[in-house]
Amino acid sequence: QLGDLLYEKRQYGKAKWACIKMKEKQYEQSICLGFMKLMRYICEQNSSGLYLGITVPIVTIVHTNEAHSAMTQAVTVAYYLPEVLQDEPPHPFDSDIIIEEWPATIVYSR
Repeated sequence: QLGDLLYEKRQYGKAKWACIKMKEKQYEQSICLGFMKLMRYICEQNSSGLYLGITVPIVTIVHTNEAHSAMTQAVTVAYYLPEVLQDEPPHPFDSDIIIEEWPATIVYSR
């Protein structure tokens, strides 16, 4: 609606995220496949064997070419690990998923 804020700005401190970079023919395919792989990690396909719980956000990072003039096919889908798992995140069974520590981050969510 006109005048309504269509997004929310969220700030996260330094934290660990489970990330997967995908590069399918279509942008939407990359997002869907990346999300499905992360969901398997969240839903027990990890070294703890436990359901990790859904957190907000699960983000999509769009990558651009070196000139920053066009999007590439590559996207990163990332899952913010719950606070209780920040010190020792479970290891993913899928070798495409990596645990990264990100600096303080601003996320725009809709």
